[in-house]
Amino acid sequence: MSVAQLWKQEDFPIVYEGGEPKAVIVDVASFAQIELLLNNFLNRDSEPEDALLIESGILTTLVSRAKQEPPTADWRQELDEL
Repeated sequence: MSVAQLWKQEDFPIVYEGGEPKAVIVDVASFAQIELLLNNFLNRDSEPEDALLIESGILTTLVSRAKQEPPTADWRQELDEL
C-alpha cells in the first residue's frame, strides 16, 4: 500500500484555534508508521553507485546525451517495450 493510501488529511481530526487549522490528531499506529518512514528517510546512507556516477563524470555525459535526444511521442509505450 502506498503512503498516499495510508494517510489522507480527511482521515484525521483537525484541531482549530480561532477558526484556523493548527494541528492534526494522529493515532499511535499511524504515528509509528510515519516515524519509521521519517527515520528511514533521514538516516539513509548514500548509495555508492551514485558517488561512482558523479565522481567518474559519466553522469554529466549521460545527461548531455539525454538532452540531445528528441522527445518521444509515447514514452510509456517505449518503456513498456523495454
